[in-house]
Amino acid sequence: MPKLSVPLTAAQLKNLKPKDKPYFVGDGSNLLIKIMPSGAKFFIYEYKQGAKYKRTTIGRVGEMSLAEARQKKSELKMRVKTSDKITFREAFEEWIKTKSKISPKQLFWINRRFESLLLPTLGSMQIADIGRKDIIGALSPLLSDEKQETAKKVLGALNGFYKFALLHEYVDHNIIADIDKATLIGRRQIRHFAYFKDESEIRNLIKAVKGYFGNERIKVCALFMLYTAVRGENARLATWDEIKGDMWKIPASKMKNGKDHEVFLSSSVRKMLSDYRASSPLQSEFIFPSIKSNVRPISDNTVRSMLRNLGFSNEMITPHGFRATFSTICHEKQDEHGQNSDVIELCLAHVEKNKVKDAYNHAKNLKQRAVLMQWWSDFLDGL
Repeated sequence: MPKLSVPLTAAQLKNLKPKDKPYFVGDGSNLLIKIMPSGAKFFIYEYKQGAKYKRTTIGRVGEMSLAEARQKKSELKMRVKTSDKITFREAFEEWIKTKSKISPKQLFWINRRFESLLLPTLGSMQIADIGRKDIIGALSPLLSDEKQETAKKVLGALNGFYKFALLHEYVDHNIIADIDKATLIGRRQIRHFAYFKDESEIRNLIKAVKGYFGNERIKVCALFMLYTAVRGENARLATWDEIKGDMWKIPASKMKNGKDHEVFLSSSVRKMLSDYRASSPLQSEFIFPSIKSNVRPISDNTVRSMLRNLGFSNEMITPHGFRATFSTICHEKQDEHGQNSDVIELCLAHVEKNKVKDAYNHAKNLKQRAVLMQWWSDFLDGL
């Protein structure tokens, strides 16, 4: 990359003397003078194309004035800028290669958000042509669903991405810096997910889901979430190779707390998965692949939509509320299953702040967690 230099005067250009080897003198803003051992001098324009710097000869000193060379350089600069546009997707692919030092969980999160939220709408657009309205439009699903924290995180990732694009001259300005997060997203309202805690409500829910007339994978996914008490994201992204016998091992990259998590699968859950796989050979690594494509999981709104179709409103129950139902019932019935609150929280993959206690819990409570999850499964089966 050329160093910044003060523009030459006509006299300085004339007085440049040849040396044993060719050398360059800068005129400022990417215009160079190449002086040959023979004494011949040439105007050279140096520019960036993609990730590489290139040089092109504008003309010969003596046949072209310094003012004419500068004008020609300006014309070439505009031409290169127009021809060297890069798409949002291409810029993203370059940027993500530089993120090797971040945690696997964070890298997975960034990739997933760009692939599911941003690339479908912005991927084919020239990044230099994208405006703030385009960004806000791509974020609209998060804003309409009141996912403020996720929207903030996506904007944070986009800010880093646009800093990279600005550094590499893919854009002239970081448009993310112009977006007022507080105005766009607003203040987060703390709210609890609706859930059932009455046994008759839970019984009616299970009966309705089992009788659902839609796609089999959706109702099995819902039941899988209810019986395992995992987050919806973990259920949707589950793959067959993560399940070994009666244990489902979720890698840290998929966990909110960034730690591996083991989920004991009760006999009822194992049978449900076995029957589902036998009756629906979907040929996918995902247990619950998208209805539109076997290479993607079902969307995060699929189970919620099924609940709405079954007559359960957001104010009555949400998929995430399944975890609250598990927690409430298990805490209320500790005398029946015999496990303490620590075991219940471990089954929910809640983080223990005490690191020593956390290590002890992980090593010592797998059996107790299995006992609790089998009890929970039997409880649901008995409703």
